[in-house]
Amino acid sequence: MALLQALRALAPLVSGKSQTAAVGAWHLAQMSTGATSSKNQVVHLLDAREDPDVDAAIRSYQLAAYKASKSAPEAPEAVPELTAKVQRKYVAAQIVDSGLQNIAVPLSATTAAPVKRYVQQLLTLSSKAGFEDPLSEVTKRVSERAAGVDTVKELLVQIKPLTSPDFHTALVDALAQVEAKINSTVTLDGASAGYKAFAEQVKVVAAQHKLPVALLLEAKKPKSTVGAEYAAWLQSARVTDSSTELDALRSEATALLDRHLAKGAPQIRKDQAASMATLHKKIEAAQGAPWAKAFASDLAAIAAYDAAVAADPVNGPKVAVA
Repeated sequence: MALLQALRALAPLVSGKSQTAAVGAWHLAQMSTGATSSKNQVVHLLDAREDPDVDAAIRSYQLAAYKASKSAPEAPEAVPELTAKVQRKYVAAQIVDSGLQNIAVPLSATTAAPVKRYVQQLLTLSSKAGFEDPLSEVTKRVSERAAGVDTVKELLVQIKPLTSPDFHTALVDALAQVEAKINSTVTLDGASAGYKAFAEQVKVVAAQHKLPVALLLEAKKPKSTVGAEYAAWLQSARVTDSSTELDALRSEATALLDRHLAKGAPQIRKDQAASMATLHKKIEAAQGAPWAKAFASDLAAIAAYDAAVAADPVNGPKVAVA
């Protein structure tokens, strides 16, 4: 499920890192109602291309613009449901952003217990933010993306962000084999021979990726009797996914430390001096821009601090208290 990755992906909603590309689209949608977009409405737009609510707002604006070009401008109906969804997403993003800061990542874990606790903390946080369990969320998104497509190939394109790269590649290869065999495109018609052939290939691919196909299919039945077994597998899968993520984080941290620890003090000072020289050139080229003035002021303060340390390395700089 990649819980950490999914939750961290929501954090930039609060920090506004993706506002630049999406604000324009939201402003267009707001023009159709004459309303002014608030911070809450703007900050939630992490990715306009993936957000059905934003798509709905853009379509609403386009319809209003078309009507205005044909006749006298008409005031479109308000969409309170859309505003409510935007508000919920903003609040959820705030909860996730602050909650992640209070969850310790068990990079030094040597047993499963800390990882299980970590997984449970992430699940609790997602629940507080108003999300369903990750599997339900992914299932819902797959259904949403499947609603507007007619072929399996189109579906695989749509769900690519929701699958792991190797699993998605295996599905694409399986589809190519089926389509080559039947010499036709596989549609999403469950009764078609092509779809049935692809479904069998999916079972094979799932088994190769250690997914308990029979258990998952049985768990979906209305009167399933494998609830406990399914819950145990789900917990194990979550721990396995989180352990994989933690391994990747450890590797990144180790590589970062190795790069820095492999350098001696003279080389580090040389690199710092080169970076500082580059920054000074950028400040000079900015010709007094506000950000350049602020950087110059900060650099002057750092230089004064370094000079004070060099003058008295034992006691360090003197701090005047007002």
